[in-house]
Amino acid sequence: MARPSVILVTTAAGVAGLVACGGAPARPASVPADAAWGGEGKKGVFLKVGEHQGTLWQLGVWDRQGRVLGAGKFRLRGFAKAQIIPEEVLAWENGALQLKDGTWLVPEPPAAP
Repeated sequence: MARPSVILVTTAAGVAGLVACGGAPARPASVPADAAWGGEGKKGVFLKVGEHQGTLWQLGVWDRQGRVLGAGKFRLRGFAKAQIIPEEVLAWENGALQLKDGTWLVPEPPAAP
């Protein structure tokens, strides 16, 4: 039977390895509880999906430090979606959210006055 100190060290190393390999980071205080982690490694984000009408989705996006990357209305470019789930997130790049199927959610410009 393994000694408790060996088990503790092995468990701690396993958890550290999971986080280093792109597991979900600890949630910063600035990220709402209903935002979920999606994506992998440095390109992952916390994502909160709100209501949508057609291809226009209400999103909140935060990085692993809790900084807001984007918030507001995003236009779906690509395959139609009935829902957006964090497991579909590939990365946040150049101000837009890329999904694994090649679909993008891009910020909707404000309506002209």
